[in-house]
Amino acid sequence: MAQRSFAALVAQADAAARAGRFDAAAALLREAVERAPTQARAWHNLGVVEARRGAPAAAVTAFGEAARLDPRWAEPLYACGHVHFVQGDFAAAAASFEAALDRDPVHLAAHVDLAQARIRQRRYSEAIPLLLRGRTLAPADEAIWWLLRGACLALGRDEDALMDFLAFEPRAPATARVRVSALSAARRLGDATREARALAAALEQPFGPGEAPLVGELLALLQYFDVAPAALLALYDRYDALMRLEITALNEPPLDVAPRRAGDPRMTVGYLSADFRGHVMGELLAPILTAHDRLHHRIMLFSLAPPGHEDDTTARFRAAADAFVDLAALDDAAAARAVAAEGVDVLVDLMGHSAFARPGILARRPARRIVTHLGYHGGVGLASVDAKITDPVADRPDGAGALRERLLMLDVCVLPLRPYAAPLRRYDRATLGLAPDDVVIAAFVPAQKLSPRCLALWRAVLDRVPRARLLVSPPRADDRTALLRRLEGFGIDLARVAVVPYEMRHRHDRYAVADLALDTVPYTGGDTTAAALAAGLPVVTLVGARHAERMSASVLMHAGLAELVTTTPEAYVALACRLALDPAFRRETQTHVRAALSDPHLTDPRRYVRALERGYARVLADPPRSTS
Repeated sequence: MAQRSFAALVAQADAAARAGRFDAAAALLREAVERAPTQARAWHNLGVVEARRGAPAAAVTAFGEAARLDPRWAEPLYACGHVHFVQGDFAAAAASFEAALDRDPVHLAAHVDLAQARIRQRRYSEAIPLLLRGRTLAPADEAIWWLLRGACLALGRDEDALMDFLAFEPRAPATARVRVSALSAARRLGDATREARALAAALEQPFGPGEAPLVGELLALLQYFDVAPAALLALYDRYDALMRLEITALNEPPLDVAPRRAGDPRMTVGYLSADFRGHVMGELLAPILTAHDRLHHRIMLFSLAPPGHEDDTTARFRAAADAFVDLAALDDAAAARAVAAEGVDVLVDLMGHSAFARPGILARRPARRIVTHLGYHGGVGLASVDAKITDPVADRPDGAGALRERLLMLDVCVLPLRPYAAPLRRYDRATLGLAPDDVVIAAFVPAQKLSPRCLALWRAVLDRVPRARLLVSPPRADDRTALLRRLEGFGIDLARVAVVPYEMRHRHDRYAVADLALDTVPYTGGDTTAAALAAGLPVVTLVGARHAERMSASVLMHAGLAELVTTTPEAYVALACRLALDPAFRRETQTHVRAALSDPHLTDPRRYVRALERGYARVLADPPRSTS
């Protein structure tokens, strides 16, 4: 009779749970385990119901009892780990998942969720073996492949991510994640047909709810590709619509920007970045911060950098600002509230869609005005972003029809030019395998910048200049592999390529080995162009329509070096060949370049900051951009 009563209680609890009546189900199961306290499955069911009704502590207790009663059963320990994971206790979750795997070494979900716990703890190297095991157990599982890709990329193991994608691709569905990854992978390879196919598929992808981050990743990638402005504009619109949908679904309370501080009439300018550190962006930004007019501007820094990314440079940034707010541990909604609480007048996004960007903060409009600046050569695409900082060379008045943001034109070069020390002859040509009469062309760029059109131009130059050698300088072994594979895949003989070591502290000294530099298309140089010019190297650029295609032209035009800006592929190749084949012309141009970049007026940070501050005042005086 007692056994039948127990079975009836369990059956009634099951029916109540399926009907969504979890309180009733929990009460029935508690009575059941009182009658039969050694029934592990009843304790497990109780744990499931307690978790569903929002009682995590009770769920953990019930799962623990189930695991104790059946020492061979992994499921209660796995379920307990899931409860800890949802609560954000990733250490406890990992311990439970590990215990489950001790009992069942082929428990696929435990492998995957333990990996996810390690990823949340930023212990990516521990997650990768677990995900590799998961890939073996379920080779067609897209979610596992995606997690492994992310962990590899977080560790800078781009080649591992690429090889795993190529293994997964034959069985991969045509999803947004797969198509964006296929386009990223294609740029690391040397196959023009594959790249064209991947680009077409990515542009055709109908992105849906929940896929805004993938659209953001695609927007960052597409700046490096030859894409029609209308296609970019359509993606920006889709991105904005998906972000609005995502935020609306969260039903968050309205976000109010705090009023200006009593007695403080200064404009509050906030800079949002993950790179307040020893990084190119940090080097560009540091002189700007110290040059701000602090009588009229309150300067705040909002850091997105994950733990472990701060350094001595970060300490200097902290000391230079009125306030330094770390947002890394906050979700987008909480981070937006933190910004809004500071009463920011103009929030300056320095990330765009680059790594560690948090456009979800911008989408909540946490400041009176939001502008995007530097970071990467494209727009953000959100209606909440009022303007993109640029200049009349870097952007045509219509933004080439590829931007939604208003253009906030500066009367200086949009890139803050800065003085460089003369490069030291740290590297010997002979040691690098270069002959004394070689014409050395600096090409200090990643594989991502090497579009088919760019490589066709470079190959044309190499074909016409027999003594020309490309000098590359990849920072990591993975970068070198991709770069050389891409060059060779597009018909450039690797015997025409030399490698100079990349050392962050001495990276500008690499230019002392070279005679000239060739710019990339469509994603032209920025700081790399300025660094080459500062070393006295002519930089040949081909100006295009979009912002990404015009950054080098902006640097050159503002420096008074218009003769290095070409407007057709033929002119680009002809100028590069003349510089390579005519030593007298090359020396004359090098002299002109050195004189141009030595002008202190051009590299004065105070001049640049005054132009910025005038821009901030203009955007604040204009009405905010409509988000309807």
